[in-house]
Amino acid sequence: MNNEKKKSIRPPAPLIVKIAIALTFINSWIIFEETIVDRTRLWHYMPFYRVGLFCTWDAVALAVILLLVFLGIAPLRRGIGRMVRKENGSH
Repeated sequence: MNNEKKKSIRPPAPLIVKIAIALTFINSWIIFEETIVDRTRLWHYMPFYRVGLFCTWDAVALAVILLLVFLGIAPLRRGIGRMVRKENGSH
C-alpha cells in the first residue's frame, strides 16, 4: 500500500470564474435580506441594519464574500488541517 498522500495539482480558477462566484454569493445575500430579514422584521434585532439601504451588515457580508472567493479558503483549510494533526500527535 502506498501511504503517501496524493496532492491534487489544480490550476487556480480564472478571474472570470471568481467574479461569477462572488456575484452569485452577493446576490444570495441580497435575496436573503429581502425574503428573510425584511419580511419577518428580523431587522428589529439587528443593530445598524437599514431597510432598503446599504448598511454595515451589507459591507461585512460583501467583505467576507470577497475575501473568501478571491483569497480562497484552501489555504485556511490546509492550515487548520495541520493544526489538527499536530494536536492529535500525527505527523
